[in-house]
Amino acid sequence: MHISWLMAFAVCFGSILLLRPVASNWGLVDSPNNRKQHIGEIPLIGGIAVYLSVLITVGTFVDRSDTINFILISISLMVLVGALDDKYDISAKLRLVAQILIASILVFAAGIEIHSFGNLFGYGEISTGSMSKVITILAIVAGINAFNMTDGIDGLAASLSLLSLAFLYVLVGERSVQVFIGIVSAALLMFLMFNLELFSKKRKIFLGDSGSMMMGLLVSWLLIESSQGKSVTIPPGHVLWFVAVPLIDMVAVMYRRLRKGQSPLVADREHLHHVFMDVGLNSKQALALISVIAILFSSFGLLLVLMKVSELFGLIIFVLVFLIYNVLLTNRRKFRKIFK
Repeated sequence: MHISWLMAFAVCFGSILLLRPVASNWGLVDSPNNRKQHIGEIPLIGGIAVYLSVLITVGTFVDRSDTINFILISISLMVLVGALDDKYDISAKLRLVAQILIASILVFAAGIEIHSFGNLFGYGEISTGSMSKVITILAIVAGINAFNMTDGIDGLAASLSLLSLAFLYVLVGERSVQVFIGIVSAALLMFLMFNLELFSKKRKIFLGDSGSMMMGLLVSWLLIESSQGKSVTIPPGHVLWFVAVPLIDMVAVMYRRLRKGQSPLVADREHLHHVFMDVGLNSKQALALISVIAILFSSFGLLLVLMKVSELFGLIIFVLVFLIYNVLLTNRRKFRKIFK
């Protein structure tokens, strides 16, 4: 264990203790409504505490490069936007514009780009060409929203982030990036202890949009860095498996909203965690089951990478999983008795 992980753990703990008492004064609390079933007002400071821990610990232990500097700038802006959303509930369109601008910093300033979709058909790399910057921005924004949409029950967004980070830690080759991943993971573990009430029910906190969007941004960056350029450790065709649950859920939910004639950005109770709870599971059971599914998907992705399986094969299986998910979702009422 790197000493930086212990520092991240401790700094996050201290940040939570400092921020929690002032959350109400700042308007950073979550109140129950027709979509939110928790009891009482819960402080939305988990993401800010994780951010402070990452900022301080990365600044202390990780060698600063232009990329790291721009990553820290980007997550700082993302946390600010998320905190404003937590406080004022800003419109989805305004939030989307902010996400695009922040993603553009990584693309145009840090030089993070998706240059290739991989060798999907066995005839060489499929280049993104002149569309690389646009495609990268869209991919980052998709990642931000995919993780943000999972933040509907205790521990889910943080757990899915942790699982993605754990598998990426195994696959990335650069030591400084591994240290970075360890720092973020340690901070998330401390947050989960409060969020899942391992300390006390009276000290419960939520991640908030600031945290879930920050994690979406970080995981998106790590996936792009690992699958592009000269030091590719994950073939581009296999990266989807390491964010399979949030990605499939987001696309499926948006598809169903569009079919109903609704905005794809409108909030509802159609996400995977809502579905599992509708068929009879409680929030902790839903968290455990979704986490197991995420582990299985990521493990399959890891197997594809290690065995150097065709990227086309991995993509075909991924599409089949998505189609099966949609079929099961359509018929979820039939499974209510099974779960009960």
